[in-house]
Amino acid sequence: MSRVNTRERIKAAALPLFAEQGFAATSIAAIETAAGLAPRAGAFYRHFDSKEALFEELARERITETPGEFDFEGLKAFGDTRAELVALARRFEVAAERQRPYLRLIEESRLTDSGRSFEQAANDAMLRALMDWIATKAAADGLDTGRQAALTMNVFGSWLFYLTKRQHGVELAVLDRDTLLEDWASRWSRTLDRTS
Repeated sequence: MSRVNTRERIKAAALPLFAEQGFAATSIAAIETAAGLAPRAGAFYRHFDSKEALFEELARERITETPGEFDFEGLKAFGDTRAELVALARRFEVAAERQRPYLRLIEESRLTDSGRSFEQAANDAMLRALMDWIATKAAADGLDTGRQAALTMNVFGSWLFYLTKRQHGVELAVLDRDTLLEDWASRWSRTLDRTS
């Protein structure tokens, strides 16, 4: 069996254990057993320096969306702010659903220095990409970086709040997703396309 396959088997075995049991309750022996390796025979350490290193790698792979997967360049093809907003909202929704099974892993990774550092870098990159998109809109003309960041957070804050609640299993009984998306995209597209 190749080194790469064993490394991937360890990761595949550890992911549900960390997600279901948490970091502290998951032992290296349990990961090795789930990966089909002999516990305490040393195979784990040929691929990872520690349980923490494995945990951090898995968290980094799932912790947040990246600007690359959002295809900001491809948004230009829409040529319509409202359609672009809907596309971005759906991409955030897909990312949130993809992360949902790993919330425990993601939340626990925030307790580590490297997890916080990676999440901060990922969030900064996403904010910068969203700000670059906002900068192409009429409402951003003449705004300094701080104001562009504030506008960006205002535009996406309500949608991300909704997704976070849904990701954690909180249903907002009086709120319909499609109505929210329609209202959110329509209102913000009018605001962003406004020239004065």
